[in-house]
Amino acid sequence: MLRLLGAVVVVSVLASGACAQKTAAAQSTPLITPPKLIRFVEAPHPEADGEEPVGAVVELDIVVGKDGLVTEVSVARSAGESFDEAALAAARQFVFEPARKDWEPIASRIRYRYVFELKAPPEEMTTGWLSGTILLAEDDSAARPVAIEIANERGELVRDLVSGSNGTFVATDLEPGKYEVNVLGGEYGDLEVEEEIVAGQVTQVIYRLGAKKRAAYRGFGETAVVDAPPREVVKRTIDKEELTRIPGTRGDALRAVELLPGVARPPFGIGLLIVRGAAPQDSESFIDGIPVPLIYHFGGLTSVYNSYMLEKSDCYPGNCSVRYGRRTGGILEVTTRDPARDRVHGVAEISVIDTFVTVEAPLTDKISISGGLRRSLLDLILPAVIPSDSDIGVRQYPVYIDYQFKLNFRPTKRDRVRISAYGSNDRFELVLDEAGGDDPAIRGDTQLGTSFYNNQIDWTRRVGEKVDQELTFNVGPSKIKFQLGDAFLVDGTFIQTYGRGEWRYQITDKVRLIAGLDVYTAPINFVYIGGQPGPSEGAGSQAGSLAGQDQVFADVDTTWFRPGVYLESGMKLGKVTELILGLRMDYFGDINAFTVDPRLTTIFTVAKDMRVKLGVGVFSQPPELQESEASIGNPNLDPIKAVHLGAGWEYDALPGARFGVEGFYKYLWDRAIATPNGEAPFYVTGGIGRIYGAEFSINIRPATGRHYFGYLSYTLSRSERKDGPLQPWRLFDFDQTHIMTAAFVYNFPRNWEIGGTVRLVSGNPNTPVIGSIYDALNDVYIPIDGRVNTLRNPLFHQLDIRIQKKWIFEGWKLAVFLDVRNVYNQQNQEGIIFNYDFSQQTPLLGLPIIPSLGIRGEL
Repeated sequence: MLRLLGAVVVVSVLASGACAQKTAAAQSTPLITPPKLIRFVEAPHPEADGEEPVGAVVELDIVVGKDGLVTEVSVARSAGESFDEAALAAARQFVFEPARKDWEPIASRIRYRYVFELKAPPEEMTTGWLSGTILLAEDDSAARPVAIEIANERGELVRDLVSGSNGTFVATDLEPGKYEVNVLGGEYGDLEVEEEIVAGQVTQVIYRLGAKKRAAYRGFGETAVVDAPPREVVKRTIDKEELTRIPGTRGDALRAVELLPGVARPPFGIGLLIVRGAAPQDSESFIDGIPVPLIYHFGGLTSVYNSYMLEKSDCYPGNCSVRYGRRTGGILEVTTRDPARDRVHGVAEISVIDTFVTVEAPLTDKISISGGLRRSLLDLILPAVIPSDSDIGVRQYPVYIDYQFKLNFRPTKRDRVRISAYGSNDRFELVLDEAGGDDPAIRGDTQLGTSFYNNQIDWTRRVGEKVDQELTFNVGPSKIKFQLGDAFLVDGTFIQTYGRGEWRYQITDKVRLIAGLDVYTAPINFVYIGGQPGPSEGAGSQAGSLAGQDQVFADVDTTWFRPGVYLESGMKLGKVTELILGLRMDYFGDINAFTVDPRLTTIFTVAKDMRVKLGVGVFSQPPELQESEASIGNPNLDPIKAVHLGAGWEYDALPGARFGVEGFYKYLWDRAIATPNGEAPFYVTGGIGRIYGAEFSINIRPATGRHYFGYLSYTLSRSERKDGPLQPWRLFDFDQTHIMTAAFVYNFPRNWEIGGTVRLVSGNPNTPVIGSIYDALNDVYIPIDGRVNTLRNPLFHQLDIRIQKKWIFEGWKLAVFLDVRNVYNQQNQEGIIFNYDFSQQTPLLGLPIIPSLGIRGEL
C-alpha cells in the first residue's frame, strides 16, 4: 500500500524530474519501526553491607523476538557484578511491541540503559498480566487472528481479545485468581485452558491449536503436557491432526484405530473391532458417549462418521472406567468436534471410492452449526470392472450414504447444549445363478442392507465451582436385512433409546467423585429363517453353512431394558500415588439378571516423565439375541463375566516421544455354548476363556515443529476358549499371536506429505477337514472336521502408502492425494474354499491392491 501511494505522488509531481527521482528512491526504502517497551520490570536495588545505597547505570544489548519477548540479553557496559545481575534478571522479563519492517514483525537488537535510581519503595502491584502466543501445532507457525475469551471463576467474561497477525495477545490488569481462557480456533478446534494470575507477575503462555491433548505449552523454556485425569490403566488416543493422515486408511480416522497395540486385523479388512483377543460382539463403539450398532460401512472401507468432523478417537483395550458397561472386551470412544465459532468453513472431496462435503459456521455468538453428507461411487465404477458374462447377476451395486448434523448452543459460560443427528445406510443386492462356493444351498437372490439413524441432545453444565453435570439422550432406529435366496433371512428393526446422566464433584484438590446412571432400551421386531443358530465362533469349517440343515423360523417381538448405575472416586495419595475406585451395577431385563462389577486402578508417578499403572476389574455382558431368545435360544442363560488384570509402564523419554509396555490377562466364564446337535434349549452356560499377552508401543508426536509423526506397536498374545468341562482348550477364531504395525508420515517442503504403513500379522486359525459324508436326502456332502482351529493361515503382510500435495491460497486450500492399500499386491490368504465333496481345496485370497486417487478443497 505504501509503495502504491508513493507511485501516485511521483506521477503528480512528474514535472520536477529531480524531485521525482528522490521521491521514488525514498519509497523503495523499507519502513522500519523500532521496538517499543510495553512492560518494564523493575530490578531490586542491590544492597552492599555497611554501605549506603548508590545509583548506577548498566547498558544492555537486548535481542527482541518477533513475538515481543526477550530472547537474548547481555551486558555492554558494566556497573558492577551485583547491578549487572539485577539488570539482566529484570530485562529478561521485559515485553516489547516488536520491531516491524513494512508492518511485518521482525527480530531486532537494541541498546538499553538500565538506570538504578534511589527512590521511595513503590506501591505493591495488585493486578497481573497474561501474555501469550497462539501457534498451529502442525508446523509451529503463527495462527491467523483468532478470538480469545477470558472468564473469571464466576463465569463472567472479563476480556474479549483478538490475537495479532503474529499470533500474540496481551491481557493487562487482571485481578489475581483463576481464569478460563477459551481460544476459538475455528477449523483447528477450540482450546479451553485454566490459568492462574498472580499479582505483580506476567504469566507467559504459548497455545498450540490442533493438538487438544497438549492443552498448553508454557514459556520460560519448558513444555508442559496437560492430560485429562486418567480413569483407566490404558487409553490410546489418535488426535485430530493425525486422524485423516494415516496411510492405507484413505484419510478415514477410524480405520487408523487398527494401528494401536492390542487391536487385531479383521479378515478382508471388513471393519470388525477385535481388541485383545475378544470377539467382535464383546467390544463396543461409542460416538459422543452413545453406543452405535455400526462403525464402518459395507466392506469396512469407510467409517460411518466423517473424519473431518471428529476431534479424536480413544481406544480402551481393557480395564476401562465404570462409565462403560455391558461389554467384556474393549471400548472405542469417538469424540466429535464442535462447529467453528469464528467463520464459515467447509471441506469437499471426491475420490474413486466416494465423495463428501462438510460445512460449519457460526449463526450467532452463541450458536454454531455443522453438517456433512457422503455417498459412495462404487455403483458407478464397478459396472465397468465386473465382466458382463459373470455368473453373478448384480441388481444393485454396493451403495452407502451417511450424514451428520450438529448444533452447538452456549447460552451462558457455564452451559453447553448440543443437538446432533447422524446416520448411515448401506445397500447391496445380487443374484447367484449357481451355488455359492462350497455351500449348494446358497443361490438366488442375495441382499444385504443395514442402516441406523441417531438423534441426540446433550447438556453440559458447570453447576458450581466444584460440580459438573452432563445429561445425554438419544433415540433412533437401526435396521438390518440379510437374505441368501430362500434358505436364509434375517430382517430386524431395533429402536434404540439411550439416556445418560453423570455428575462430577471435585471434593478437594485430591479427591474427585463421579456418579452416573445410564439406561438402554430397545423395542425389537426380528424375523429369522435359516438353520438352527450355532455358536458365534469356534464352529469349524461348517460356520455359516446352510447345506443339509433343517430350517427354523423365529418371529421375535420383544423389548430390551438394561439400566445401569455407577460410582467412581479418584484420590491422590501424596505426590506419587493416585487411586481410582469404581463400582457398576447393571440389570439385563432380557434374562432377568443383575450384575455388580468392582474395578480398581492405581497409578504411580515415579518420575516427572514416567508412570506405572496397575488395574483389576470385573466386567459383565448379556448373551446375544439369538442365544437368549426363547424360540431359538435359552432365556435362562447367565450373564457372561470376565476379569481383567493389567499392568502398564509409560516413559516420556523425549519431548514428543512416548514409550509404553503393557501386560494383560483376562479370564472369561459363563460363556454361552451350543448344545450338541442343536438340541433344546440350544444354548447353555458353561464356556470359559483365557487371554494373555504383552504390548509394546512407541508414539512419536513432536511437541514443536510437527513435520512428522509416527507409531510403532507390537502385540504378543494368545486367546483361547473351552466349550464345556470335557472339551479341550482351543484357539479363538481371530487369535493372532504376533501383530506388528509401523506408520510414519513426514511433511516435506512445498506442502508435500508422504507416509507409509507396514503390517505384519499372524494368520487367523482355521479348522482342517479330514473327510466328508454324502447326504443323499439333500444331495450334499457334509465335511468332517478335525480339531477346531489347529491350522493357521500364512503370515499376513502389507504395505500402504499415502502421497499428498497441498496448495494454500488466500482463505482456502486445495489438495490432491493418492492412497494405495497393499502397494505390492500381496496375495494374502484369508481362508480356504473346498470343492463340492471337500476333496480339494483352494486358498481364499484377501483384497488386492486398492488405489484411491482424490482431490479435496478446504475453506
